[in-house]
This record gives sequence, C-alpha cells and structure tokens, in this order.
Amino acid sequence: MKLQQKLVLLTTLSKALMAVILLLALPWIVETLALRHTDASLRSEQQRVMRRIGQIGITSFLTEPYPNQKVHYDLLQDEFIELRHAVGTQSDTVATLPRQQHGELVDFRVLRHTFALEGQRYTVEIGKSIASVEDVYALLRSLAAYALAFAVLTTLLIELGVINYLLRPVDQIVERLRAVQGPMPAPLPPLPTTTSDFKYLDATIRRMLQKIRLVFEQEREFIANASHELLTPVSILQNRFENMLQAENLPEEAEQQIVTSQRTLHRLTATLRTLLMISRIENEQYARNDQVVVRQVLHDVVAELEDRIADENLTVDWALEGEPTIGAANGSLLFTFFYNLLSNAVKYNHTGGQIRISGQQLAGQPYTVQLFNTGKPIPAEHLPHLFERFRRAGNAHSAEGYGLGLALVRTIAQFHALRLQVASSEQGTTFTIWLPATPLSA
Repeated sequence: MKLQQKLVLLTTLSKALMAVILLLALPWIVETLALRHTDASLRSEQQRVMRRIGQIGITSFLTEPYPNQKVHYDLLQDEFIELRHAVGTQSDTVATLPRQQHGELVDFRVLRHTFALEGQRYTVEIGKSIASVEDVYALLRSLAAYALAFAVLTTLLIELGVINYLLRPVDQIVERLRAVQGPMPAPLPPLPTTTSDFKYLDATIRRMLQKIRLVFEQEREFIANASHELLTPVSILQNRFENMLQAENLPEEAEQQIVTSQRTLHRLTATLRTLLMISRIENEQYARNDQVVVRQVLHDVVAELEDRIADENLTVDWALEGEPTIGAANGSLLFTFFYNLLSNAVKYNHTGGQIRISGQQLAGQPYTVQLFNTGKPIPAEHLPHLFERFRRAGNAHSAEGYGLGLALVRTIAQFHALRLQVASSEQGTTFTIWLPATPLSA
C-alpha cells in the first residue's frame, strides 16, 4: 500500500472514530447544554419577577381569595410562576419536579427561590415543562449532528487535499524511478518542491543515478576496449595453433591438446565478440532502418535450427495470429534475439519434446509473442538473474558458453523497447515478448 493511501486511510479512520465518539456523547452534551440554558432562562425570569415585586409590592400578587399562594400558568401550561408564603428555612434549588399540567403530573424544570420582604418570608417557584425543553433537545441534536457531519467531511476533504498536495513530490520521484530503463538514465532536472526533505531525497537520487551512469559508462568502455584488444592476440594464437597442426611428425597427444586449446580459444572469441556486440548496442552504434516482419524472422531462425531440431526429434507448433511487425528496427539484431531464445529452447529441451511459437494481440494491448519449450524447468531462484551477464541456471549444459546469450537478448530487447518476461514450471519454460506499441525513431 502506498504512503498516500496509508495516510488517507489513517485520516479517514481517525475522523470516523472521532465522529462515532461525538455521536455517542452528543445526547449527553446536548441535554447538559439544554438544561443549562433552561436554568439560565429560569434565573433570568426569577430576576424579572423579583424586580416586578419590588416595583408594585407583593400584595398585588397575593390577593383574595388566595392570600397565601398564587399560581400562574401560561396559555399552554408549559410554564408557571408560583408565589407563596415560605414554610421553614429553604435554600434556593433548581431541580426536575412533577407538576400538574392539564390534570396530569408531568416533569417540570423548577427553580425555587426563598426571599424575605417586609418581615415575611416568601417562596417563588418558576417552572418550565421538560417536554418543551425536549423540543429544544431535538433541535439542538439535529443542529449538532449536521454541524458535526459538515465539520468532519470538510476537514476530511481538506486534509485529503493537503496530503495529496504534500505527497505529490513522492509520486513524481516514484514515476521518475519507474521511467528509468537500464543503467543509462537521462539527466533529471531538480524536482519542483519547497519541502526540504523531498529536495534532499531528490538530490540524493539524482546523484545516485548520475554515479550509476558514470560507473556503467566506465565499465562499458572497459569491456569494449578489452574485448577489442583481446581479439587480436586470440586471433594470433589461433593462427599459431593451426600452423602447429600442419607440422609433420606431430605427436598425437600434442595434437589433441592443441585441438582442445583451439576449442577454448573459439569459445573465448565468441565471448569477446558477444561482449563487443553488447557494448555497441548499448552505445547505439546499430541503425534501426528496417521494418521487420516477426513471422518471417521466426521462420528464418527455425530454418537455421532445422538440423538441431531434427536431431532432438522436436516438434515445432505454430499459433501466430496476424502479421506482427516491428518498425524502425535492426533486422540482424532481431534475428540474433530470436535465434538465442529458440536455440536455448532446443538446447535445453528433452528428446521428442515440443516447441510452441504463439502470438496474439488483445484489445488495447501490444502484440505478445510467446516461445514455449518442454525442457527441464528453471529453478525459481534463478529466474530473476537469468538475463544477467555470466549467470547460468546450473543445468547440464553449463560447461558450454559463459552465460552471455540471454544477456545479449536483454540488451537487444532494450534497444528495440521490447518487454521481456520468463516463466517456468514443470510443464516447461515460456519466454513472453511484448512488441512496442509504436515504432521507434531511427
């Protein structure tokens, strides 16, 4: 999972957890706030009542026929004010108490206040029905729920946008690294970002790529020079061995040793020529002026291998759809490319085995060529290193060559923008080649 996805998931889960906690606590919070608001309203009403009593006197309220108590309800009986003579000593309280409403006992929020006036003690009670307060509860709960949802969604969207903006340089760095094909990446411009950490990471990666490019150029130059320089003394040695074989009275044992040495020199020459070819391909010293028909090249390769295929009693099956072509290519290199692959399919197959050459193009996908052989499977631990130089799969033919055939295949594939993949199982080994979707420039 990408870093951006993890941060988005973390932000979403944290917001969801916060929303759940607030929703669970919302009824208690709303009830507490509503009761506090109601209590504050009752106290404000009590102050107005006390000011009114101070203005017109208490006798204006306690009149006949109820000189000791006066109760006044509003029209809907949701609120009341009661004034009476106090009995004993009572402290001021605010509580939920039952009171009559339309002939029934219902809960009221009641403020009780005791005061002294003209040598007498009185109690005033001001109440508001809980039912009317619950209407406020419902309104506040709805408003709070909407406000909470809006706040959570707004902050979530803002944070997602900020995360996407802040991590955009990471995506750009990853895309740059994915675009690097081979050890010769083009120089990259500095990443446009104001974050110092990303600047340091980008600068480090660019220095690393530049160092890889420099080291690879030195290695490639050394291999090209060494291969070229070694070919001359190897050719001289071959000529000397041939002259020695033509000598009269040459002992048979010496003749066998010379022949063995010639074979070794022949393999060394082939290796040097392959290294030199790889170096020239990497230096793009080959032209791409050909329009190559893949079917024709494969037929030419199979014809070249016809004797070896017959010796191993192999069957070649064809299932190549359409007429795939590679534009702006080098026909000679592509012949070598398919020759090495099919030569290995013959070499590592078993007697009476099968080679299947197939190809198809799915909608919206590049043309795919598959070369399958029924040979011994390649161990899974060797597959990632199969196209590396001087690496072999440890089979019975490991004494032949030096493991450069598939390295050359990979170099030619990169030169023509071919994508190459290998898979191996008990049924056999399959090399899959994706042809370029668009022709390369010559």
